[in-house]
Amino acid sequence: MKSFITHLAHRSLLRLSGPDKIPFLQGLVTNDVTKISYQHPLYAAFLTPQGKFLNDLFIIETIDGDWLIDSENANDLLKRLSLYKLRSNIVLTDLKETYSVYAVWGDVAPPKDITIADPRLPHLGQRWYVPSDVIFTMPLSPLEDYDRHRILLGVGDGSRDVPVQKGVILEHNFNELGAIDWKKGCYMGQELIARTHYRGEIRKRLLPVKIEGPAVPYGATILDAQGEEVGEMRTSVNDHGLAMLRLSIFDTQPVELKVGQTILKPWIALTNLP
Repeated sequence: MKSFITHLAHRSLLRLSGPDKIPFLQGLVTNDVTKISYQHPLYAAFLTPQGKFLNDLFIIETIDGDWLIDSENANDLLKRLSLYKLRSNIVLTDLKETYSVYAVWGDVAPPKDITIADPRLPHLGQRWYVPSDVIFTMPLSPLEDYDRHRILLGVGDGSRDVPVQKGVILEHNFNELGAIDWKKGCYMGQELIARTHYRGEIRKRLLPVKIEGPAVPYGATILDAQGEEVGEMRTSVNDHGLAMLRLSIFDTQPVELKVGQTILKPWIALTNLP
């Protein structure tokens, strides 16, 4: 089994502390933060008031009871969260300069720092939060290794696959990845998410595809055998990638999609995973 440690340089940490951290964050994110504990990290999304994607978040409790928030664009997230602070007794601290985020998979001994099992899927391994000055004894793997691993599982990577202020998280597998609690109270953007879910209006999804032919650029229009537009390309590594596709493509078999001279063969991931 191949192992890797990949530095996720596009992600960093915020620290959230203070007695009001639970009610503060509970009204802002898609998952139930009352379930967070030292042994139970949480995956969630932060949305616009209209229910569109802003950030995906990993929320981790430290041994001293504070929370760490693993996100992209931590400085922007800090500014957005600060807008909702009002009189809440909380403190938000940017840890970008002191801690680094790593994705780890395979038989690798964890460091004596903050280590969690990735709460999305067991297949995604671990996430490590390590002081930025730590030097690893084993060589680090490039981001492409991590990307290929998650792409084969049908898992997006924040804004690299979900358009900010436009993406609907139900189309990007956030429900399948455990980022939404349907029993919690109100949170920002809940109306669109709940309405879409209960009406069964998901007609397209982020899916993995096998790429046969020249590389397909991000954002390329994908056509079916009849030349109809059925989707758009997202991130890719070599012969595999992710694409936002209409689910109706599976109504006929075999499924064969095209971008120019390149053939794309999609499949539905996540369905049979534990």
